[in-house]
Amino acid sequence: MLFWILLERIAMMALLAAVGVYLSRKGLLSAQGSKDLGNILLRIIIPCLIVKSYITEYSRERLLELALSAGLALMGYLLSMAIAYAVYGKRRRLENFAAAFCNAGFIGIPLAQAVVGSEGVFYAAAAVALLNLFQWTYGVYIMTGRKDAISLKTIAKNPVVLSIVIGVSLFLCRVPVPGLISDTLGAIAGMNTPIAMILMGTYLAKLPLRKLLDRRAFGCVLLRLVVIPAVLLAIFCLLPLGGNLPLAMAVFLTAATPVGANICIFAQQYNCDYEFSVVTVCLSTVLSVVTVPLLASLAQIIL
Repeated sequence: MLFWILLERIAMMALLAAVGVYLSRKGLLSAQGSKDLGNILLRIIIPCLIVKSYITEYSRERLLELALSAGLALMGYLLSMAIAYAVYGKRRRLENFAAAFCNAGFIGIPLAQAVVGSEGVFYAAAAVALLNLFQWTYGVYIMTGRKDAISLKTIAKNPVVLSIVIGVSLFLCRVPVPGLISDTLGAIAGMNTPIAMILMGTYLAKLPLRKLLDRRAFGCVLLRLVVIPAVLLAIFCLLPLGGNLPLAMAVFLTAATPVGANICIFAQQYNCDYEFSVVTVCLSTVLSVVTVPLLASLAQIIL
């Protein structure tokens, strides 16, 4: 059942990406327009989605779930960074970054929401915050090889990190949020999946199909989509999760997502191979149509 739910959800995402391909190739969505949409997604839509997920009734049980989801997400990132570094080290920095960092925000949150419901966003939000934290610290170090390139000020100003702080503060302080504000946040949050997938389509539109057959990219994509999630799932099976299947599934789904689209931004900013970074994102996204439903179905059986 879960396999078909996920397959249907990913198929819908593929159709939305196809809209992005069409808009880009017909000149209806320019490169500048795509960049603007990306800024809106990062600075407005995803933060609203995260804050909305924390507008929920406070309870000790919810607090423990929040802590557990953050702990599992942290373990997942430490594992993925360790495996990526063991395979690629500093020699092949783009492959290292691609294998280490998933697409928790653009794809992970919609998947968690589809499978677990609104609770899925609550559980996955910590994974998104930690992703941004590690990308702008460890990720920058891997890309540049320079510790002095890490900017804590940039991290502190990151909209996703700020939204986590605001959302958790509202939750912990039990601040009542007016229905009008909550509904507005929900309306904006509803744009997350369509905009994210349309943007993914614009990446695909700029990439010749033959480029997806890049042998160099297949290795890190295999690591990102199969090896790392499989090792994480094996570790999850050994942990006393106390029957928290929805929580574990939400965190696992974010960890099983394809290469994070931010690699393209980092590649441009730090003068790396931009085209290769786009290949890793697009190839992993296409192959995730198969890998994510299979891994999620396996997780449901054994967790």
